[in-house]
Amino acid sequence: MPPGNVTKNGNRDWQDVQKESQDALQQCLQDPGLQDSVKQYEKLREGLLKELGPRCWDYTAKTGASEAELKAAEIVQRIREDERVNLFGNVPSEAIPGPTSRDMGGQFLTNLSRIEESKLFDITKQMPKGAHLHAHFNAELNVSDLLSRVRDMDTMFIRATRPLVESEDYMETEMVFTVLPTDHPEADPFSKDYNPDFKTPGSNPWMKWKVFQYKFLTKRPEALGSIDAETWVRGKMVLQEEEVYGVKQTLNGVWARFNQATRCFKGLLNYESGYRAYVRLAMQNMVRNKVMYAELRPMLLDKALPTDDGLGKIDLKGQMQIVTEEVEAYKRDLGQDISKFPFGIKIIYCTPRSIPKERMRSELADCIALKEQFPDLICAGFDLVGAEDRPNHIGFYAEELRAFMSVCEKKGLDIPFMFHAGESLLDTGGSPSSDPHCSNLYEAVLLHSKRVGHGFSLLKHPPEFVDKFKAAGICIELCPVSNEMLGLCQNVKQHPFPEILAAGIPCTVNADNPALFQANMSHEFYQVMVGDPTMNLHGWRQLAEWSLQYSCLSAQEVEQGLKYWRESWEEFCSWIVTTYGDKPQ
Repeated sequence: MPPGNVTKNGNRDWQDVQKESQDALQQCLQDPGLQDSVKQYEKLREGLLKELGPRCWDYTAKTGASEAELKAAEIVQRIREDERVNLFGNVPSEAIPGPTSRDMGGQFLTNLSRIEESKLFDITKQMPKGAHLHAHFNAELNVSDLLSRVRDMDTMFIRATRPLVESEDYMETEMVFTVLPTDHPEADPFSKDYNPDFKTPGSNPWMKWKVFQYKFLTKRPEALGSIDAETWVRGKMVLQEEEVYGVKQTLNGVWARFNQATRCFKGLLNYESGYRAYVRLAMQNMVRNKVMYAELRPMLLDKALPTDDGLGKIDLKGQMQIVTEEVEAYKRDLGQDISKFPFGIKIIYCTPRSIPKERMRSELADCIALKEQFPDLICAGFDLVGAEDRPNHIGFYAEELRAFMSVCEKKGLDIPFMFHAGESLLDTGGSPSSDPHCSNLYEAVLLHSKRVGHGFSLLKHPPEFVDKFKAAGICIELCPVSNEMLGLCQNVKQHPFPEILAAGIPCTVNADNPALFQANMSHEFYQVMVGDPTMNLHGWRQLAEWSLQYSCLSAQEVEQGLKYWRESWEEFCSWIVTTYGDKPQ
């Protein structure tokens, strides 16, 4: 090859070097042998994909798919990708997105109105979803419905955590409901002299809710506009977009806001007739969302439920008797439609991770007692709840939990652990010294947890531990919207559920706190479909089947449930083909 032009400093001219490179590449592209090399590459690529296929988490569902399901899967994928461009519009380009553009799989609350317009979401609403295994009992139903029930209730009282005088007070205060006797003395939260103390004996911060609604109309500051008390207090219970995604919001901040919301919500159902109606309405809501069975997590730390007149108390046994009666009554009402909700609900006993050990012993004893009293309904499992970055980690109660396991074994009781674990970015279990060795995921494996709630931080651990977790047969209860709303990720595309599934960990999809997060089971399944391009209709099927297989139903009930579900699934797939199959590709 000729040396080409040489510059004064001894280097060849750049243009000559550039031309030589172009000529060499062009010559290679024209070489007939290159096509053989490309064919070899394509064969290797095809072989790689073929090798990986059986290892994909949804492989069994894909290979067992009917003709209708295969067609429906193609239609769902086509609709999803069409809506990514034409409904949401935020596609990769150099152009700055316009004011109406949205990002499919972006922030849930930002996208919510757009999701409601989606054909894919319409399909999701029709999908038979199997079992709902991670639902907190006190946040299952719409806030507005609960408020309407107590609007004229003479024994429903409310308190504030500060006097409601200035606009700032209305913004910062926390509100709590409870039922008290109708002649209970009343305080005035609108007075600057109002004392919010409720713990000191003799203190009284309560006002009747009926009175509060009336006075609110005359006392509210101008900054609130014409808002009424119901609308205002509803805003205290449902997390809003700015509260979740605000630039100054922190993980601790959104958790504090969430805890305020749950405390406000609690009193609206914690009275006899409200509790009874809530159980019935929760089951009806499940059926509307195409859920055929649910395991609910009530907080059972409060041992007494007030009667409607505020004079009586219903203990834990009485509360569970209400649940039993309502489940049986609803199943009778379903009649020939019993396959829509054949097994009713079961209860997972929940208690906070922040209580002293002595109190934990009492909670565990109550769980055992309830299981013995209500073997078919109560205590599908036992769980510790609360923000995991706060004390205590599960291992703090190792002595108590091991004793619980021993007593259950001796009594022949099956009460598996269903721990919240890995719902954290730091994943130190709330240990005071932020000790990474205190991960609640470790305790879940060591204490033989049947399922784990959230499991968000699982893949931060070494592969060897992930293998142990997998070998233990633990199923993860995914709650994508909850994890986003509580600051673990900014949107579902950042959620680790695809990696967890790819690691071979069985998962279910759940709506953690539907009323607080404005997300029911249909929203959750929609989110996983748009959160990762590898998700498809077959993946939906696998997730739904796992929800029954990893439930606390008996083996016979699981078999029966899968039979019912698969019949509904085939009808669903045929419906997709009939409804959307003739649309242009």
